[in-house]
Amino acid sequence: MSKKTTDSNNYRIPGFRAKIRLYLDALMQVPLYRFGEIGNILYTIGKNIMEGVVLYTMFTMAESELQVAAVLAVAVKYAYPGISVVSSNYTSGFIDHLESSFKSLAQIPKLIKAQIGVGCGQALGGIALFCCFPPVFKALFFNFPERNYILIGLYLLHHILDGSAQILEGRSWFKIIEILLRNGHTEKLAENFWVIYALSQNVQLIIGQIFLWGSLYMTSLYKEHLTSLVIMGSVLLGLGLVVCAKFILPGAYYHSYRESGNCD
Repeated sequence: MSKKTTDSNNYRIPGFRAKIRLYLDALMQVPLYRFGEIGNILYTIGKNIMEGVVLYTMFTMAESELQVAAVLAVAVKYAYPGISVVSSNYTSGFIDHLESSFKSLAQIPKLIKAQIGVGCGQALGGIALFCCFPPVFKALFFNFPERNYILIGLYLLHHILDGSAQILEGRSWFKIIEILLRNGHTEKLAENFWVIYALSQNVQLIIGQIFLWGSLYMTSLYKEHLTSLVIMGSVLLGLGLVVCAKFILPGAYYHSYRESGNCD
């Protein structure tokens, strides 16, 4: 029996505490993974803060003052499949080209450039969502006769930019961690790749829900005072995180690892 078969037969599914240790080990032992995860978590926090504040107040304004709440929902529902089709096709072709043309570690610089594109798309999508926040929207666009269409356009633009960036990130970030963890030199992390990946997704999901419901609750308390320091500070914090978070990984790569070529 080969060593590989023996190792697979001896594999034991780790318990919850062991999964947490594996996740923390990956963060500590693989610097690029650590910086990428920090960016993912900060983006999750920022996005859910913004959605908790902006979407609640935007749909209230769209329903009570502009009467376009239903149009907003329908536009996004029917536009998103098109966004997914176009973005998925482009991204899949990009990943196929990388895998066929470059060895694993040589793919990292190209994938980092893709992450810059992800950061730009999500930053611009966050700005578009910020412009939908009622105090900002009213200050910038409320005097225009086409304000209803402007709100629909901004919200749709947010979904186009953010949705396309998320699809690109889903492929490029997964490929990065596959190279660093699954095909890396640390055997323990490699054989528990899916455990680490799943726990990472769950951590982001839980953090996102905490900040989403927390910001929704806070907004419900201050819904009559949207320009208060609490609300404006929360929205600006969320915007700042959304704009900056996904550039942490490219910044870390170009600052510390590109010169040495040490990506793991």
